[in-house]
Amino acid sequence: MPGGVNSPVRACLRTGVAPRFVTAAKGSRIVDAEGVEYVDFVGSWGPAILGHAHPAVVAAVREACGQGLTFGAPTARETELAELVRTLMPSMEKLRMVSSGTEAVMSAIRTARGFTRRDDVIKFAGCYHGHSDGMLVKAGSGALTHGEPDSAGVPADVARHTLVAEYNDLASVEAIFAAHPDSVAAVIVEPVAANNGVILPAPGFLAGLRELTTRYGALLVFDEVITGFRLALGGAQAYYGVTPDLSTLGKIVGGGLPAAVYGGRADVMAMVSPEGPVYQAGTLSGNPLATAAGIATLSILREDPDIYRRLAEKGAALAEGLRRAGRGRIEVTQVGSLLGIDWHGDDAGFSAFYRHLLACGVYVAPSPCEAIFLSDAHTREDLERMVQAAEGFFSRARR
Repeated sequence: MPGGVNSPVRACLRTGVAPRFVTAAKGSRIVDAEGVEYVDFVGSWGPAILGHAHPAVVAAVREACGQGLTFGAPTARETELAELVRTLMPSMEKLRMVSSGTEAVMSAIRTARGFTRRDDVIKFAGCYHGHSDGMLVKAGSGALTHGEPDSAGVPADVARHTLVAEYNDLASVEAIFAAHPDSVAAVIVEPVAANNGVILPAPGFLAGLRELTTRYGALLVFDEVITGFRLALGGAQAYYGVTPDLSTLGKIVGGGLPAAVYGGRADVMAMVSPEGPVYQAGTLSGNPLATAAGIATLSILREDPDIYRRLAEKGAALAEGLRRAGRGRIEVTQVGSLLGIDWHGDDAGFSAFYRHLLACGVYVAPSPCEAIFLSDAHTREDLERMVQAAEGFFSRARR
């Protein structure tokens, strides 16, 4: 395996330590191959909103296993999950299940292009939408510059159809539309940019995107792979009160198993094969184990009216504790159960902090760009453990 891992950040190259190989997880804790237990603030990069191995989710998957692992045929459970998603997120009038967030975004963009009969897509610098060719681009010297490949193997002819604007800067988006009034199929955005730290949308930013896309005949796509069911039952679109044309969901929607969804307006999704000419398929799409886990997870979130209040309170408490511990050296952003720490480009400081947390039995993502994820399983003691570890680190650093 390249780097010994199956996803690059897991190699921990920015931290100066070897990756921890995990053997078990339960609730808010994980255990590595050496038997060391950690309080986990990664949560499999977001899916574990209920905590690891929630009994009801595990029971649902076990029952599904007994009925067969995969069929490659429609199942009633797929329809049940689709109806549940549509109920919780009304903008998803029609949807299609896939196996990863990257696949969901790739398919949503293809659908938007098919519907509008346009080729260009606007994305934002710092927003991550998976590793399909068209999304692996970075900004050029200005907002109007066509995308440049951000990975070897991405053809320039593909990247040129991705136009890069600045997050929270509506003027940069309007300038692109003005320069390309008839060629933009869609604007895709993380409602909360959560792969470049955690950057909240400025007041009016998302609503402004809604107005601009409507004015220029483009579609608005919310990438809610991270924020979907994380900020609220209806996702970031419910939290901020802005309705997109298409959405992509992942992580929580699969309850911890590989599953994702894309969907939205019925007239747009009617373009997808076999109803329309936009082709997309997947052997394991709607896998019976993933749909069982997704139904169990979303059902628990729906049936517990206090869960998002508890998660937000934990998030606020942890953010305040980390700000107090950092004493100005770091900035902490928090929305609900999603937190980000801005190290102001101090990679050495982050690496030392990461190693210190590991020594204190606290596990966070091995990159300063990644988020901290809280779950309903995290206790006050878990939060205090991280804050105390941070206080120890910053107190030592000041000496």
